[in-house]
Amino acid sequence: MVDADILFIKQVEGKIRQSNTVMYRHGRSILTGMGVSTPQFNALLTLQEFGSLTMGELCKHLFTACSTATDLADRMERAGLVERVRDTNDRRVVRMVLLPKGEEIVDAVITERCRFLREVLQEYPEEEQPKVLQFLEVLAERMESVDARGDMSS
Repeated sequence: MVDADILFIKQVEGKIRQSNTVMYRHGRSILTGMGVSTPQFNALLTLQEFGSLTMGELCKHLFTACSTATDLADRMERAGLVERVRDTNDRRVVRMVLLPKGEEIVDAVITERCRFLREVLQEYPEEEQPKVLQFLEVLAERMESVDARGDMSS
């Protein structure tokens, strides 16, 4: 890579990290007010997106050890956010199910994040907004593709 390419890549990485930090910090402040940790929210969001999951499936989605996911599930169950339910097809299988209180938390956080982003993007010209979305979609797809290949040289 030539110096200009390296500089560009470092600038892109820095801006993605900066944006991620701001979103994380803002999201964390929302969750703190609700008494929910970031890992708990990530688990709730995963359950909302994928439906009921076994503990093994949940820990794979969260990229955590199963013991960590189990501890997380215990705390969320005590808080009335999720429930462990036996699978109707195989009673040996236990699934985590999102309860209405957990669903409400996810919806409230996503609503607040959208309000925050609306404020951030409000001065961006409306005719340019589809281009921003298209860029982010392509970036996310490309990142997923390269990550799935394990190819970090591209």
